[in-house]
Amino acid sequence: MIFKRKSKIVLMACTILSCVVLVVSSAAGAGQPGSDADPLVTKSYVDQKIAQLSAQIGSGSGSGTGTVDNAVVAQLQTDVGDLTKFIIDALTEIETLKARVESLESGYTVVEAKAGQKIILSGGSEALLRSGTAVAIKGVNGVIVDASAGKDLNDGVNVPVQHLLISSRTDGRGLLIKTNAYLLIRGAYTIK
Repeated sequence: MIFKRKSKIVLMACTILSCVVLVVSSAAGAGQPGSDADPLVTKSYVDQKIAQLSAQIGSGSGSGTGTVDNAVVAQLQTDVGDLTKFIIDALTEIETLKARVESLESGYTVVEAKAGQKIILSGGSEALLRSGTAVAIKGVNGVIVDASAGKDLNDGVNVPVQHLLISSRTDGRGLLIKTNAYLLIRGAYTIK
């Protein structure tokens, strides 16, 4: 019994001693602050290194040659100008497309037209003559479709009231208003 008790005490002492050795060795491996494993750096040292790098960049003594090729700069300026124009054109086109989509999504718009005005429809636009009189205007590539009658309306043909008209292209197709009229239009259009 005494032997068991002594062996338990020896086992506990060995365990405690092992833990102490592990803690001390891990602390030594991690490095003490200021040692080679964990050096301290002062603000003045960091400022000095930043100043040295800034001087190298400013003098061109880094890995580059320090000279500027004017032809390369001119080409970059041209490329940036071309890219800027492309982006502006793309944004303009996006805005135009957004306006067309919004007009298609918003449904029909009531348009009041005076005698002598031309309603020029964009591709995909729809028009419905509600009152008044108008004749069809032929576009460069074709005519307006009378979807209600299932036929094309040639240039100068009277537009029937309450018929759905569709322009398949943006090429000048539309309606010439003969007497004051009201129309329902869905999609993009211009009044001339």
